[in-house]
Amino acid sequence: MLIKEIQPTRTYKRIVQIEMNEISNSVIDSLIAKGRLPNFAKLQREWTFLKTNSETEYDKIEPWIQWVTVHTGKTYDEHKIFHLSDVHQLKHKQIWEALSENKIESGIIGSMNILRRNTEGGLFFSDPWAIQNETYPAGLRPLWDIISRRVQSHATSNVSFKDALQGLKSCLQFKLPPSLYMKMASQIVKQKLNPKNKWKLAIVFDWFLVHIFKHILKSTNYGFYTLFLNATAHYQHHYWRSFDGKEFDPSIKYPDINDSDDPMTYGYLEYDKILGEIFALTDKDPDTLVVILSALSQVPYTAKEAEGGMNYYRLNDHKSFAKTIGLGEEYDIFPMMSRDWQVKYTDEIDRQKALQILKGLTINGESLFQMKEDTEGFIFIETSYTKGIKNSDCIIDKNGQVVTRFNDVFTNVAIKSGHHTGFGNLWLSEKHEVSKDTHIPLTFLYNFTQEALGVRQFQTI
Repeated sequence: MLIKEIQPTRTYKRIVQIEMNEISNSVIDSLIAKGRLPNFAKLQREWTFLKTNSETEYDKIEPWIQWVTVHTGKTYDEHKIFHLSDVHQLKHKQIWEALSENKIESGIIGSMNILRRNTEGGLFFSDPWAIQNETYPAGLRPLWDIISRRVQSHATSNVSFKDALQGLKSCLQFKLPPSLYMKMASQIVKQKLNPKNKWKLAIVFDWFLVHIFKHILKSTNYGFYTLFLNATAHYQHHYWRSFDGKEFDPSIKYPDINDSDDPMTYGYLEYDKILGEIFALTDKDPDTLVVILSALSQVPYTAKEAEGGMNYYRLNDHKSFAKTIGLGEEYDIFPMMSRDWQVKYTDEIDRQKALQILKGLTINGESLFQMKEDTEGFIFIETSYTKGIKNSDCIIDKNGQVVTRFNDVFTNVAIKSGHHTGFGNLWLSEKHEVSKDTHIPLTFLYNFTQEALGVRQFQTI
C-alpha cells in the first residue's frame, strides 16, 4: 500500500537519525530467524516499519543521489545531484540548514554528499569522499583526514602507525575511548600478518564514527543528529556469495578474504551491537525520536556469473597514475567510491587534453575507462573494464604504446555480488498504525523531521 505521508504523533526535543546505508530487510529477517540480531528484532517487533521508494531508473539508484533526497526532501529530478561530491551544485536547503534557520543546532556525523554552508553552530563531520571536506569545529579535521585517506584508498593501502598516532591525539581531545584505538591497532596488526583480514577495516571505521557520535549525543543538546554507516553496504556489494551462495557460481572465489569469512553476517552483527548502544542512550528519553533508515537496499547480483563475475578494479594511487598517463599538476585528482574518480580541469584546452588521453587507454583491446561530464569543470571517470586479468596484461595508450602493467596500478577490490534496488527501509521509534507492506516516498522525511521538531505545521506533500 502506497501512502504519501505520515504525521508525527507529537513534538520532540531531538531526533536521532541513524543512516545505515543500503541495509536489506530480507537479510535482517533471515538473521533474526536464526536468532542472531536481537536489537533488529526489537525494531521489527516494537517500532513502526515503512518501506521507502524513490527512483526507478537504475543509474539514479545510487546512495549519493538517494541521501541527497533524504536530506532535502527533493527527488533527483528536482535536486539534480548525480555524482558523489556534485553536492556543491545543490540549490536546495538541507535539513540541518532549515533547522538552523529556526535556531535548532545539528550534529552531523559522516552523512553522504553534504554541505554545511551557512549552518550555525552544532557539529559537522562530512563524508570521507567529500571534495570540500568540511569539519566543524576545526579540531575534528585530523579525525576526518585519517578516515578519508583510508576510505578513499578503498582498503588498498594500510593504516600506518603514524596515522594511528595522529588520530589518537584527536581522539583524546574529543574524549573518545582508548578501546577504539586498541581495536584499530589490533586490526592493523591482523591485516599486516594476513592481508585477507583487511576487509574488517571498514567496520572499524564505522565504529570510529559511532564513538564520535555517542560522545556528542551525550555531551550536547542539539535538536537533530545523524550518523552514517557504510561498511555493510560495502560487504553486500562485494561478498553476498559468502553469505548465501545458492544463486552464485561456486567456482568463483573472492581473492581478498579467507575461505571461511562471511563479511555480510559480520557486518549485520556489528550493526546490531551499534543499535544496542544507541538504544542505551535513547530508550529512556521520551523526548527523543529515533529514526533508522537505509535510503535504498540491495539484492543479489548474478548477471555476470557466466563471465566469471563482474570484477571491480580500483587504482592504487590515483594521483600517481594520472601523472603516469600525462595528467600533470594542472589537474586536481579526486578518488571516489570503488572504481570511480574525478579529474578537475581549469580550461577547455586542459579538458580536451584529458579526454584525449583517457579515451585512448585500452586493456585487451577494450576501453579502460568510461567518462561522463555532468558537472562543469569535472570529468567523472569509471573503470569500465570488468573481465578477468592476467598478470602480463598491459594498459595501452592511443599510440599503441605500453603505459604500465595493469596489475601494477590496479587492485581487484570486488567481484560484484550485491545490486541496488530503489526500495529502502525505515523504522520509527514512535508507533503508527500501518501495514507491513506500506510504502512511502523517501522525500517525506524532510518535512516530517521539521514537523516532529515543531518548526512547521503538517502539510500535504
